[in-house]
Formats: sequence, structure tokens, C-alpha cells
Amino acid sequence: MSLPMNLPPAPQGAEGEMSYPFHRLMRRSANYRWWRPLAFSGVGIGFYLAALLIAMLAMFAALLMNPMTWAADNPEEAPDQFLMDPMLNMASATDFSMTMASLIIMIPAVFFAYLLIGPKPVGQLISVTGKLRWRWFGLALAASAVLFALYFGVNFGLGAVGIGASEPVPASSLPTDPLFYALLVILLTPFQCAAEELVFRGAFMQVIGSWLKHPLFAILLPVPLFTIGHLYDIWGLLDVAAFAIAAGYLTWRTGGLEAAMAMHIINNTFLFLLGAVGLVDLNATESNPVSLVFSVCFMALLTFMLVKLADRQGIARTAGPIPVADRRPLLQPWQMNQPPLRPNQPYWAPPAYQPEQQPHAGNPPVDSPPAPRAPDPSDR
Repeated sequence: MSLPMNLPPAPQGAEGEMSYPFHRLMRRSANYRWWRPLAFSGVGIGFYLAALLIAMLAMFAALLMNPMTWAADNPEEAPDQFLMDPMLNMASATDFSMTMASLIIMIPAVFFAYLLIGPKPVGQLISVTGKLRWRWFGLALAASAVLFALYFGVNFGLGAVGIGASEPVPASSLPTDPLFYALLVILLTPFQCAAEELVFRGAFMQVIGSWLKHPLFAILLPVPLFTIGHLYDIWGLLDVAAFAIAAGYLTWRTGGLEAAMAMHIINNTFLFLLGAVGLVDLNATESNPVSLVFSVCFMALLTFMLVKLADRQGIARTAGPIPVADRRPLLQPWQMNQPPLRPNQPYWAPPAYQPEQQPHAGNPPVDSPPAPRAPDPSDR
């Protein structure tokens, strides 16, 4: 295990200096080996599975202690009826919270794995500057919120005139307590989106980029893994794939996860909040070609606007090599002020006298009582 080091990135633009885009940041470390990204992936998956098992056991224990779990005609079969339901109801506060929690625990799993196996500093998992660029993140959030508000407004307007109109939301997809559900959405959704971006646009892009230099590999190869985690039909899966490609391109183009996280957070938060008030079916799994084309065009526009905003703000896209740190040994000899010693004199021996030095070495002599006289045999 290597010791964590908080090393700042080298200044940009130095002449003759090698630069590293986001997907190549694992190559930035002098300790890089081809097997390290593979080991990082294995350790991260192990951490996630262990955390998921602990979370599932905790949720199972909570269900057993919940009186509502046993509220059935046959109390002996109540836990089985509650747990064996194959369909998640995302309008249920319980199912929503469990789903979000199962994704949020990816954050500590990937960070601990990066801390153990990945290069330092750990913050380069987020951006080329080694930290979350809060100002840029806030600007990306604001821009995404404005454009998504226009997108949903146009979408509902077209549906009102019969273009791409969706089916009415069934009663089973309406939360029983909309205010409480909205509170859960605001509290949990940002962390869920951040977790997915850390894994699919952060860790996976850097693992692939450490082996394959061209950014297209790092952008496109994680897309199927991200897409299969969504239970939609073919049109919905294509929509998710388009979103993943846009998020990957933004991550590479802006040198960090901030823009992709902002776009993801605003999209999911708006969808869940609209579902809380009954405007969107939270359990819908079907889409259509018209919605796909409309969504892809909007995603392209949003990506273009965020890239232009990043260029105007001068957002860093690459990082220089890690500067060589002045590393001191972990164990250093204790500095002691010792008097001069004679040759071959051990350090615990009394100090040697200089030729011109008196025994008292400049200190006034101390009068000591005379030593007792030995008895004389003649005195007997």
C-alpha cells in the first residue's frame, strides 16, 4: 500500500512538458504498471459487493422489525410476499430509497480502491486538477437546469396538442406522500448520479484510457455497461446510450466529471420530481422513436452549450506530470547535542576534558565534605 500524497498538478503549458487528458491520468504516475488498473477494478468490485451485502442485511433486518411487513392475511408468509416481489415500484419511498442506497455505496467503494491501488492524488478521479471545481460545477448545474426546464416545457406542450403524447399515469405509479417523496429525491438523487459518474465516466474511462490512448475507446466502451443497468425497451436503451456518450464526451472535453454530473443530476431530479406530482410515470419502461429523436437532439444541444461554456471559462482539460516531491525518510535519527568525545569513547561516557579546561569546566567548584578517615590500627 502506498502512502497518500496530496500533490498539486504541474502547471499547464510548460514547454516540452507532457500533458495528460482525463482518461489518461493513470499514466501520470511514475508507479504505473499495466496490472494496476486491473487490480483497481477488482478491488473496487470487491469493496462494492461487500458494502452491498452489508446494506442488504441491514435492510432485511429493518424489514423484519417493521410491523407493516407482517400486515398480511397469513403472517407466516408475509416476509416472503414482501421480499419476493420481482418488480420495483419506484413510486414507493421504500423501493426508491433502497435503489438509491444500492448505487450510492459505489462512491466509497471506488474511492477506497483508488486510494489503495490507484495513483495519487486521489482527487484526479474527479478532474485533472485533482479536486472538484465547484465554480464550474455550479455553472454547469445552472445551465443544465435552464435547458432541461425548456426541454420538459416543450415536451409537455407538444403532448398537450397531441404530438408524442404519453399515456396517463396509473395510480400505482403515484407516490402516497408526494412531499416526502420529493424530499427523498432532493437528498438522494445527487449522490446517486455522482456515484454513477464516478464509476462509469471516472473509473472506467481512466482504466480503459490507461491501456488505449485514443479517447473514443474510453468514451464508448463503458456505454454498454451503463446502458444494461436500465430496464427499458430498445428505444429507451438507445436514449440512455446517447446520454452516456454525451456524458463521456463532456468528461474528456472538460477534463473532469463536473459537467456530466451536473447534467445527470438535473435530468434525474427533474424526472423524479415530475413523477412525484404525477406528470411522469416513474415505472415506465417503454418509449418511442419520436421521443428518442427529440431527446438525442436536445442532448446534443446541451453538450454543445456546456462545451462552449467551458471554453469561455478557460476550464483546464489536461494535467502535467506529477512534480517530484522532496520525500524525507519515514524514520530519521534523533538529533542530540552531545559533548565532544575522545576517539573510541562511547556516547554514554562522561565528556572528555579539553587540555586547557579545568575539571569543573567553568563552573565554580563545589565544596564537598571530607571523606571519612579509615581507622588507624595504632589507635587501638
